[in-house]
Amino acid sequence: MHYHIRKLIQVGRLLFEEGLVDARAGNLSVRIGQKMLITRRGSHLGTLKEHDFILLDITKTSILDSRASSELLVHREVYIKTQNLALVHAHPTAVIKLSFRTKKIVPKDGEGKTLLKSVKVIPNLPSGSQKLAEAISDILSQDKLVVVRSHGVFSADTDPFYAYGHISVLEHSCKILLDD
Repeated sequence: MHYHIRKLIQVGRLLFEEGLVDARAGNLSVRIGQKMLITRRGSHLGTLKEHDFILLDITKTSILDSRASSELLVHREVYIKTQNLALVHAHPTAVIKLSFRTKKIVPKDGEGKTLLKSVKVIPNLPSGSQKLAEAISDILSQDKLVVVRSHGVFSADTDPFYAYGHISVLEHSCKILLDD
């Protein structure tokens, strides 16, 4: 488990250093069998420590659920409905700005075109809601990224570094689109 925690700490720091999250935004998790390791509610992703993570069952609720990220339902639903092993949620500024203008983000830059192709933007459903969890998990069962209008982006993959990388590339692509 320490291996997973070290990885998530590194991803959290990278997200913060790149400005993809602010002091109290975003959350991370990894799937470990039928459990998930998820950030605590209110964690600062740039300064995560071991105590900022909670190990929870994917399908069963627990008394510890209230201490987990407010997006716990999304993380659970993604692990139940998909084969993904990591989920990263961030609030990148350029992505959010562009989300007000479109239902799909189509990068123009080479890396964005190659790696992302296009990214769906869904309506701003209530944060932490079952409706949001279902909408996100449906898209992430086929795609690596989904943007929630005015809220942020969720990225899922086999490793938290891959999920973070998709968000980083998307933010770069959105900055280019906004400069057009």
